Amino acid sequence: MLVLKENIYNLAEMFNISARENIPLIFPTDTIYGIGASISNITANKEIFKIKKRPENKPFPILAGSFEQAELIADLKSIKNSNYKFMCENYNMYTTFIINAKASLESIYKINNKVAVRIPNKEILCKAILQHGFPVTATSVNESGQNFLNNITDIIKIFSSIKLFIEGNTLQNISSSIYDISGENIIKVR
Repeated sequence: MLVLKENIYNLAEMFNISARENIPLIFPTDTIYGIGASISNITANKEIFKIKKRPENKPFPILAGSFEQAELIADLKSIKNSNYKFMCENYNMYTTFIINAKASLESIYKINNKVAVRIPNKEILCKAILQHGFPVTATSVNESGQNFLNNITDIIKIFSSIKLFIEGNTLQNISSSIYDISGENIIKVR
């Protein structure tokens, strides 16, 4: 088990180790602690479905370090102008957006050709994701359908099968809001 303190270098290095070793990691996002892996590693992400006991037809949100990096997975040009403006005004408000996915995005990360994307409101995390070079998945640390955990000591005890942890701070203690902006209207999902 490897537990490192949160900083840009440690986060980026843990994303790299996770991708290289085919294993997920637990890390603080801007909202709550997340379990995730680089989108460059399908094996690590499939392991998260097993750990969470989550059906594989329910993809995880993906964190991107910037709008430019989000364009690797989401078709931002397909968003209606007013919906894009809404995204620009709210991306740093702990908000996840459902957007049409790029055709090249692996099917494990999308449903109905849509992907859930969030640019975290946490500079250290965005910089680490950009240094890693790929967006990363991030879903709440819990079994599917249960309350999320946000205390690293409890998380390490309960999720001892995970081998990589970053200990740090979350800015909120709530899940992100989710809006589907892929169509004509903006639809609040959560």
